[in-house]
Amino acid sequence: MGHLLKRFSELIRLVAIAIGMAVSITCNTVLASLFAYVDIPAFYVSLVVAGVAMIVIVLCFAELSSKFPGAIGIRAFTKAAFGNRFSLAVTLFYICMVMLMGGLEIFLCHLLLRQLLPGTWAIGLLVFLLASIVVVNLRGYELSMRFQIVMALLVVCMMIGLSMMGMNPDAVSQPARSHSDWLHSVPSALFLFVGVEWAVMHVTRHDAFKRTLPQALVVSVLLTGALYGLLGSALGSQFSIDQIPLLKLPHLELAKKTHAQSAILVVTLLSLFAMLTNFNVGLSGAARMLYSLAREGEIPVWFAKLQGKSLAPQNAILFISASVIAAVPIMASDALSGYISLLLGLHLCIVYGFVLVAWLQLRRKKDRRGIQLPISRYVVTPVFLLLAVIVVGAFVDVGSSAVKLILLAEGLVISAICINPFSRPISIKTPK
Repeated sequence: MGHLLKRFSELIRLVAIAIGMAVSITCNTVLASLFAYVDIPAFYVSLVVAGVAMIVIVLCFAELSSKFPGAIGIRAFTKAAFGNRFSLAVTLFYICMVMLMGGLEIFLCHLLLRQLLPGTWAIGLLVFLLASIVVVNLRGYELSMRFQIVMALLVVCMMIGLSMMGMNPDAVSQPARSHSDWLHSVPSALFLFVGVEWAVMHVTRHDAFKRTLPQALVVSVLLTGALYGLLGSALGSQFSIDQIPLLKLPHLELAKKTHAQSAILVVTLLSLFAMLTNFNVGLSGAARMLYSLAREGEIPVWFAKLQGKSLAPQNAILFISASVIAAVPIMASDALSGYISLLLGLHLCIVYGFVLVAWLQLRRKKDRRGIQLPISRYVVTPVFLLLAVIVVGAFVDVGSSAVKLILLAEGLVISAICINPFSRPISIKTPK
């Protein structure tokens, strides 16, 4: 009985972490942009296709992570599958995606603060909040996991309550759409589930990789899909599909439809705290990845400098912070308007595609480390092919040259780093 209670407790904890990482205010903006490509029924189809693909992806993540417990997952198993240089490229590309997401978070934070304060005051408060997060990270402090779980549950409750309150029984008449753009809608829908896989880093018992973690990941994907489906229904009942993609803060616009000032204030403040929490998690995670790569000698040793007694990766934190701030005008630019979800979705499809190939490669090598889940390559291969078709098709067909320029610029920078390796391995002296 005690064993079952521990297992159930671990299951609930992992589900809370996974949903907490996936359900973010940024994803609400991405969800709204989906309606630029599809109508209401096709929105649900895109969500189901992305959800099924994500279940396969997270199961591969769980199996691969069981082979390298405690390691930086995507770096560890891509290195085992492809070798050092290619793994370095994939890891850097993932960090680029995190920085773009951070830029979008800050931009949306600014829009939220402008709902409460005049322009100058909003910018001033935003700068103060961001500086505080950087200082907290440099000091080596971390938000407790319990706080992050509570914040996630509050956001989930807010979205459910808001969706139910905003559901219009007299739904607006929707214009007919001649065709659905699946190459753009599916990667955008897939991005709604980003972060679910981070739960693999919070497993406390190795035997959880066999049943508890896979169950938690699958349940998290299903609940996340249901949550966004409910929010999409509420938006579709209040706005036309031509209006929804123009909503930068769709949940706030939905709150305004309730005509309850208290609801608007709660949604605004809770959204702000959730964004800052997610930004903090992304900053900390990306900085640790850079620090780890510097310790391996793959990038300059400058990134491995530690901050005094806190032993926080000082330069890595400062670099990620500066890069995220530099990404803000990019994510806010008119050139990317309407294409942000596609840009982030393509990043995610590329990263997940490499994860699936790594899984196939290690299965082919008959790597006996970790736990082998009951999932077949005949299931994984079609999902990989779907991601490959989406990436190639969407990149060729994308209507924004800014998306192509960003992807090409990232490719050139990452290639330059990988082609010109730095001296390695290195020894880092711990400050006294």
